[in-house]
Amino acid sequence: MPISKSMSSPLRYPGSKASLTDYIINVLSENYLEQCIFIEPYAGSSVLSIELLHQGKIDRAILVERDPLVYAFWKCVFEYPFQLIERIQNLPITMETWAKFQKYRHTDSPFAYPLLEMGLAGLFFNRTTFSGIMNAGPLGGASQLSQYKLDCRFNKDRLTKQIYDISLYNRKFDVYFDDALNFLKAKKRQFYKENCFLYVDPPYYQKGASLYRYWYNHDDHKKLSQHLLNLKIPWLLSYDNHEAIRRLYKSANGSQEIYIDYSVGNYRREQELLFSNLHIPPFIEQQMRLSTA
Repeated sequence: MPISKSMSSPLRYPGSKASLTDYIINVLSENYLEQCIFIEPYAGSSVLSIELLHQGKIDRAILVERDPLVYAFWKCVFEYPFQLIERIQNLPITMETWAKFQKYRHTDSPFAYPLLEMGLAGLFFNRTTFSGIMNAGPLGGASQLSQYKLDCRFNKDRLTKQIYDISLYNRKFDVYFDDALNFLKAKKRQFYKENCFLYVDPPYYQKGASLYRYWYNHDDHKKLSQHLLNLKIPWLLSYDNHEAIRRLYKSANGSQEIYIDYSVGNYRREQELLFSNLHIPPFIEQQMRLSTA
C-alpha cells in the first residue's frame, strides 16, 4: 500500500491548524530548528506533527492529550494499528452503536476499558458528531431524518488508509495521557537538554467550554501563560482573538493577528493570535510567498 503524498489526520477537530503547516516550516527553518523534537501538548488531531514528520522537517513528535478517548485513539494508531483497522471495518455506524458506546464518554480515564475499545470509541464519536466535537449529539439527529446521516463522515476505506499511513511512523511518535501544563512542568528539564520546539494550541478562551470535553477557565489560561513566558525552549502559541489573551501575552517577543479558514461550530474565517518567544516571520507575507513560489 503506497504512502500518500501528503498526510491528513483521521480526526476532525474544532479549529484544526492544518493551514499553519507551511508557516511553521518557515519558523523552524528561520530559527535553525529543523530536525527538532516537535511537541504538541494539546494534541487533538495532531495534524501538524503528522505532516511535518511526513515531509521530513522534524526528527520526532511528542503528543500529549487529556481527553481519554483521543489519547486512546492515538495510542492504538501507533501500537495496535492493524487491530484498530479490523475493528473499524467491522463496526456498524448506527444509532445502536451510538447508544452502546455512551459508556466510553462517561469516564475520565483511558484505562477504564480495554485500550482498543476506547480508541475505537474515540474515532467513532469524532467522526459521527457535529464538527468532531466529542460531546456533541449525533450527525443526522437522534431520529436520523436529516439528509446527512450518522455515517456521512465515516468513510472506512479512507480512514483506515490514513491510520495505516500514519502508523508507519510509530517509532517517531511518543503519546502521553496528561494535562498539558502538568506535562510541560514535569518535562521542562528534559526539554532543555534536547533540541525541542513547542507548538501550543490550547482550548479556546471564549468558546472552549462548548467545543471541548476538557477546557480551561481563566486561571488555567493564566497559569499556562506564566509558564510559557518563563520557558527558555522555543515555542509558538495560537489562540482565539480575545482581549484577555492579549493581556496575558503582552510581553511575548513575537505576536501577530492571523486569519485562518476552518469550521468552529457555525463559524468560519476565524481570527486568531500567534505568540512566541521567537521573533516570528509575518504570517500573511509567508502565505503570499508560498502562493507565488
